[in-house]
Amino acid sequence: MNWIEEYRVKRKSQFSTVTIFQTRDPKRLQEFVKSVSQEYAEIYGYIPWRGLMRIRVSKNAMIYEKTGGSSIFSQGARGIEAALDYMDDVFLRGQSILFVIQTHTRSDALTQALRTWMFDDDIYFRNNSICVFTENPEQVLDDETLKYAILIKIPPSTEEERRRILDEIVASFGNKFSYDEKIVKITAGMTLHELESVALESIYRYRKIDERALIKFKYDMIRKAGILDVEEPEFGFEAVGGYEILKEFIIENIINIFSAPEKAQRLGLRPPRGILFFGPPGTGKTLIARAMAKELGLPFLRLRTESIVSMWYGETEKNLARAINLAEEIAPCVVFIDEIDRFGRRGYEHETTRRVFSMLLEWLGDMRRKSIILGTTNKPQHLDDAFIRVGRFDYIIPVLLPDEAARRQILEVHTKVVRKVPMKDVDFEGIVKKTEMFNGAEIEELVLRAARNALRNGRDFVTNEDFEEALASFSINPAEREKVIEEYLSLSEIYCNDSKFLKKLSRSVISRVEALKREID
Repeated sequence: MNWIEEYRVKRKSQFSTVTIFQTRDPKRLQEFVKSVSQEYAEIYGYIPWRGLMRIRVSKNAMIYEKTGGSSIFSQGARGIEAALDYMDDVFLRGQSILFVIQTHTRSDALTQALRTWMFDDDIYFRNNSICVFTENPEQVLDDETLKYAILIKIPPSTEEERRRILDEIVASFGNKFSYDEKIVKITAGMTLHELESVALESIYRYRKIDERALIKFKYDMIRKAGILDVEEPEFGFEAVGGYEILKEFIIENIINIFSAPEKAQRLGLRPPRGILFFGPPGTGKTLIARAMAKELGLPFLRLRTESIVSMWYGETEKNLARAINLAEEIAPCVVFIDEIDRFGRRGYEHETTRRVFSMLLEWLGDMRRKSIILGTTNKPQHLDDAFIRVGRFDYIIPVLLPDEAARRQILEVHTKVVRKVPMKDVDFEGIVKKTEMFNGAEIEELVLRAARNALRNGRDFVTNEDFEEALASFSINPAEREKVIEEYLSLSEIYCNDSKFLKKLSRSVISRVEALKREID
């Protein structure tokens, strides 16, 4: 059932005379009026600045006619009260009247009119309807009014609609251009108006419907909202040194399912939609998240928690709701929430925090969710039990300090993959052994310090002496790091929800701890 059919069903069920359509696409109002024009005797529209007009549909075109006298309605947005008063008289004497309103600002007059009309039996019996088109219903109307209205969220676009728009554009240019079918999928989240505009711009700029132009527009659209950052990760698992057990687990249980969706569906498998990484700081949780998105070929969206949280009452919840809606509109994608415990922390009593926590729980448990939520935390023990219950996160995975093989690979990644560092006579094996208990971030910093030492010494290559000097500048307590490993190994036994992965990890970590103990003793 599409959104127009949903409107027809709910209106006929007499749930309310008032319907709120949530959309940011100006094309949707026109599409709606054209679709229902034969079902109403008269149609009126109020659009800011233009004011109140009578609308006719002729040969699939909308024709606007000024009504009520230009002296009353030429005020446009300032004439909302006069327009509502005029329509009140129309409703009292006519039947099968449709009144569509496009607005983005709150008006006390509009609120009072809608409340009156939605409880008016005469409007019900006369089959009159009022439809409001707006991007943010909560900003236009209060909760009490919204509660008694029909609320329909119009999707930005469906695959079928995007394909139709692209076909129409290609046909209008005499089929001189074509487009790759994958463009239909990568433009998910765009409205019909946005897709049409950027496709035409691409033709004029590049003489073709260019995939890069469409992706750039889509990412710019996300960034403008100010609540999500979007990236196309440059590196996959080739830039993640070590962590072979973890990478193997992700490939087998996540990436393979995404790469063979039809086979997975036949086996009754659905793609994992929630993953939680936990571990000490600096172990590469964010790096692994980005690499996973790259391997999946999905956009990487980072929730800007600093922009979500607001000092103003109700704004934090609205910001999170906008972020959720935006992520779902462009899904499939990876939504990264760093330090997720700030939203799902045990024992928080603040009203705003409780509401945000409830919203995240609802999103995590929503079976219709298309986005993959990937959260990280350093303190899994602080998460509320409801947050880590079965059905929220498919996998809860520890990311611990790198072992010797992992440290060797991390060094190679940061000297040969992520950056190319000229080196001469460097004892890699010696450095690897001396970085016992370093985390991934510290190994990267070690490479940078060695490079700075070479620059300071007037060389354009890094030597073993530069690394030795850099190693001496770190102050790491092996005994304290041993406690960290043991602490997170204990936490892994409590929170990791895959026993096979945990057994492999435990064997690796325990052997390292025992070796370190012998070294300290």
